Amino acid sequence: MPTAPHATFLRPVLPHDLGIEVVERKGVGHPDTLADSIAELASIRYSEYCLREFGAILHHNLDKVAVLGGRARFGDTDGTYDRPVRVIFGGRISTSFAGRTIPVREILEDAAAEQLRTALPGFEHITWQAQHETTDSSKFERWFAPHGLQDLPERPTAFSNDTAFLVGTAPRTTAETVALLTEAWFRQQPWAGSDIKALVIRDEHALTVTVCVPAVAGHLASSAEFEDAVSDAARELTTQLLKRLPGPVTVVCNTRNNRTGPLSSQYFTLSGSAIDYGEDGLVGRGNARSGLITPGQQAGNEALFGKNPAYHVGKVGGWLVDKASRSLAEQFGPCRIAVMWRNGSPYPEPASLDITATHLVPAGDELVRDVLCRTDWVPDLVDNQHYLPRVLPVPELLAELDPPTLS
Repeated sequence: MPTAPHATFLRPVLPHDLGIEVVERKGVGHPDTLADSIAELASIRYSEYCLREFGAILHHNLDKVAVLGGRARFGDTDGTYDRPVRVIFGGRISTSFAGRTIPVREILEDAAAEQLRTALPGFEHITWQAQHETTDSSKFERWFAPHGLQDLPERPTAFSNDTAFLVGTAPRTTAETVALLTEAWFRQQPWAGSDIKALVIRDEHALTVTVCVPAVAGHLASSAEFEDAVSDAARELTTQLLKRLPGPVTVVCNTRNNRTGPLSSQYFTLSGSAIDYGEDGLVGRGNARSGLITPGQQAGNEALFGKNPAYHVGKVGGWLVDKASRSLAEQFGPCRIAVMWRNGSPYPEPASLDITATHLVPAGDELVRDVLCRTDWVPDLVDNQHYLPRVLPVPELLAELDPPTLS
């Protein structure tokens, strides 16, 4: 007889406990994040349509989106596109229900336009087009062409559609919060684009933040003005971090910039993103569910963007472990929840469950299993757009860094 899954409490190896921690953030305008967010919003808008029209989310996986960069021809302070950005939709999707055709192309293209407009401050300067490569291929005849709700086997009880290992960690570490804050801080500058990349290295209490931030056409007139604007923003961010953190802080920006050259020789954009220069993006090459790249978290490489929010283990399992880790952390401090589901397993019945915490967690196993019994993920994933990439508010992130007050 196989042994029952159980929780184990290990010696802490959480990022909070490491002497050196590295965290990266690809901003909302980074080509990889654009691909992630277009895939996710396309899934959300398709799910909304299905729920409204049919009462259930039909089978789809739109996690194979590519954003292929266009080409802008630049002058000293302006430019024009002569080759469009191309958004390529791959994956599989249901195109009909009970013989009724679903306007898939319109839903996907509208979602792409909405997300590009949201993420790119210079959206009006770009040209773009959509290419549709989705299919309805399956070994099951009705999987992507259901005749009725009875052809959605996950509806009575959702189950894992694959074998997968998912990890959730809470709360955010200082380095993680600083990475998110760095993007948000520069993004609030009126001249800044959205393809902001931040790399944070924490060595004990010392933080080094390296930032790449673009300028958007129409706000700055010279390379010197650009460098001064970047330096001013970096200095203000450094001041805010030094008020809240115990160790030294260094913020370094745009290390390749040439102050003496024309503005167009620096990181100058029309859209706010490197898609102007032909840079491409693909789903799953950037941030994880947390919005960060965190090698210290010991997580897998499951990309959830665009996956079916009704039952796909990469999305539903990720949501469950994230909720479980936050619930545990609220009571007992930093922790990691690692769960493995086998293909076909109901979500309350994982194949393995491991809990890592900095303190002994009484009844932690029961608390986590209670969360794994939740079934309310669709409203959060679809209505609340829980995993859609976004820039978090600066005040919220600064508050995370504030020292705790004595009550």
